[in-house]
Amino acid sequence: MGKVSLLGLILLMQLSSMSYASMKNTLECYVFINSSIPPQLALFLDFNEEYYLSPTLQNKGKVTFINISNQPVSNNYIIPIINDTQGIWVRKFKPHSLPTVFIIHGNKNLQRAIMTTAEIRQCLQGK
Repeated sequence: MGKVSLLGLILLMQLSSMSYASMKNTLECYVFINSSIPPQLALFLDFNEEYYLSPTLQNKGKVTFINISNQPVSNNYIIPIINDTQGIWVRKFKPHSLPTVFIIHGNKNLQRAIMTTAEIRQCLQGK
């Protein structure tokens, strides 16, 4: 009985360390938009639908949209959208243009201007 418990404990520790290692290497994408500009709102809505329909995309990484408009967007979508009406996220990331994506993967950070959902998908693939 003692050997089985010890083996179980060792297995649990291994699984925990593997989970922690995979969490450290997760890919996060923050997409900044201004929802009062119709093409940028459409970019969010289109990518939200693509993300919803694709379990593969959902497993690639985490995507969060940051809306800098003073006109909030409801947060009832599969992809979280943060209405940054006070500019907290803008001060933290300092996007050069809109729409733009910030990719955080491990110790690497990258900022890239985007125009299409295909470019967001590429970011989730680490490209």
